[in-house]
Amino acid sequence: MNNWRRRLKHLYRFFIDRPYKPQFLISNQYEVKRVIGMGSYGITYLCKNKKTRERCVVKQIRPSKLKNSDTSFYKMEADILGSLDHVSIPKLHDAFHFNGNQFLVMDYIEGVNLEDLLFDKHDRFNELESLKFLKGLIDIVAYLHMHDISHGDLRIPNVMVKNAQMYLIDFGLAVSLKDKSDQEALELIQKDLYDLGDFLLFLLYSSYDPNSRKDRPWTEELTIHPATEHFIKRLLQIETGFESIDQVRDHLYQLLSIANNKTST
Repeated sequence: MNNWRRRLKHLYRFFIDRPYKPQFLISNQYEVKRVIGMGSYGITYLCKNKKTRERCVVKQIRPSKLKNSDTSFYKMEADILGSLDHVSIPKLHDAFHFNGNQFLVMDYIEGVNLEDLLFDKHDRFNELESLKFLKGLIDIVAYLHMHDISHGDLRIPNVMVKNAQMYLIDFGLAVSLKDKSDQEALELIQKDLYDLGDFLLFLLYSSYDPNSRKDRPWTEELTIHPATEHFIKRLLQIETGFESIDQVRDHLYQLLSIANNKTST
């Protein structure tokens, strides 16, 4: 019986969550070009704004999530994006209901996400390049934390690169810290910092060539400066963690100085 119910639920979601087809006109304004992605809560389209003639991203909450789920995250994402003004963060242009569904309209960032760069294009980052790349992301996160916002999903698919410019996308898990207790805010901030440590490891592993089939911890597999290892351990809270993005940025500047000196000798 449980298997049958699961199948029925899956079938229901399959039909109700079917994305709009190309050329469909959302709200008589946004023409669907293609589906960019389908997440657990949303469907993302590349569209053309018929009024401005510009391309944009239209994000739809999955219809199956509207009836029984809390959709406050939709309003949260809209409020957060609407409050931000940063060259590396997509701007929110519209939020509306159409045919009983909820939509957000934002900038289309034309570029390649870091996940594709690493795993499809096989880009490689050495230690110095990894630290420099992380600095760009830290600058964006510092802007968010300065505005009391935690991104909550700092993963490689959510970082886009175009002409050496970095962009941070997907604010579906972003949270305002203004109504949080000090402890809750600290935990959300440290979650972002932990994600930065994870992010840096992905970059460093891009230039790692395994010489053994045996899995070893990253501390043994990666050949990096002890100061960089210590920095990552603090981000991952293996050692005493950072309490703010400013502490992280100050520490990173020291690392960059060490790495620059290392490459010049």
